[in-house]
Amino acid sequence: MDKALPLIDTDMITEQWLTKTYDYRTRLMEAQRPWLLGATALLFVILILLLVLFYRSRGERKRLAVLVAEQTEETRKASEAKSRFIANMNHEMRTPMNVVVGLTDLMLEEEDVPDAVKKTLKKINTAGNSLMGLINDVLDISKIEAGRLELIPIQYDTASMLNDIITLNMIRIEDKPVTFKLDIDEHLPDSLYGDDLRVKQILNNILSNAFKYTKEGNVTLSVSGKRNDGDVWITICVSDTGIGIRKEDIAMLFTDYNQVDTRANRKIEGTGLGLSITKKMVEIMDGSIAVESEYGKGTTFRIRIRQGFASERAIGKETAANLRRLRYLDNKKLAHEKLARADLSYARVLVVDDFPTNLDVIAGMLRKYKMQVDGIDNGQEAVRRVKTGEPRYDAVFMDHMMPEMDGIEAAARIRALGTSYAERVPIIALTANAVAGNEQMFLGNGFNVFLPKPINVMILDSIVQRWVRDKSKE
Repeated sequence: MDKALPLIDTDMITEQWLTKTYDYRTRLMEAQRPWLLGATALLFVILILLLVLFYRSRGERKRLAVLVAEQTEETRKASEAKSRFIANMNHEMRTPMNVVVGLTDLMLEEEDVPDAVKKTLKKINTAGNSLMGLINDVLDISKIEAGRLELIPIQYDTASMLNDIITLNMIRIEDKPVTFKLDIDEHLPDSLYGDDLRVKQILNNILSNAFKYTKEGNVTLSVSGKRNDGDVWITICVSDTGIGIRKEDIAMLFTDYNQVDTRANRKIEGTGLGLSITKKMVEIMDGSIAVESEYGKGTTFRIRIRQGFASERAIGKETAANLRRLRYLDNKKLAHEKLARADLSYARVLVVDDFPTNLDVIAGMLRKYKMQVDGIDNGQEAVRRVKTGEPRYDAVFMDHMMPEMDGIEAAARIRALGTSYAERVPIIALTANAVAGNEQMFLGNGFNVFLPKPINVMILDSIVQRWVRDKSKE
């Protein structure tokens, strides 16, 4: 008979296992307690550090935000100060230049001036206009650097704009054996929408360079247009047979304050800003400019700019032909010498300018029309005369920057007089404050039209024809 197996006390075994497990866990926890305490302390320290860093970062962000705001305000004030400086310098430089250019213009029209004196006057007049070109370049590059070069779009007459540029540049030929050739697309729209003054500046910068650097041969201007929905892409090409540009200089052609090949061109005037300004203006019009040149043989500039579509009618064959015929005019005469002024002896105008010599200049120019001209030196008197209506004026030429009451305030007070005469009398802004954008400022403050100094006789004539002349009295 087999022996009986001994009985196993499972309860006792379980109790012993539980006791040993508890003892092991107790010893393990006691062994881990210092580490856990240390880890907890470390986590607490890390949490404190994170909180400190968070609040410090928050403080830094606030401090940085305050610093950025302060710097932005300083930048804004600096920009405003620069704009005021540009406007003041523009006015201060244009005022005496108006005297130089204006008085020589008047004297050049006198028939009894000896030829030797006339030759000297022409040199002074040319130098004055050249200096104005330099002033305009410096002012424009300052506006570009300040981010303040803006386009002022209007609807303008295409043929008239081209005629102004062609007529101006005919003078640059002087006595040089240079032929000016024109190729004007007869399909160009009769009217365009854009900043015509800037378009003229682009054209003038390129054409003036072509004439400056061409001693003999040809200068060719071609203008064409292609409509694209509501826009017209204008393509301008100016080619010359001048001295050309070295291949290594082409890359520097559009940089600021740079005039390429200075040794060869040391006798040619210029700031080195014209092409840089031109490129920036072209780009503002969403366009492009490219140049091809062979040194010693000539240069070609190709420009493409976008203008707004404003007329279904094209300039046509006859107008295009008339523009081309301008190249047969006598190049040696100044444009204003060809000007036939209307007899406006029935008209009376008021000129307001605090600078006595400027009064002499504008009065002399207006008296060429045989009109009666009254000159005063302050805005208050202008308001008083219009208020009384005695004498009654056909137009008021008003300077801008005058002491006590400037031209804008005077024009506003005249318009506020409430009489039909005060509301309708043409007020022309006659000012040296010709910074881009100011024209709109004048037109929005009671003026009818803007006439910048130095006074261009062709622009003055167009203003007189529109705002002073009354054909019913002729």
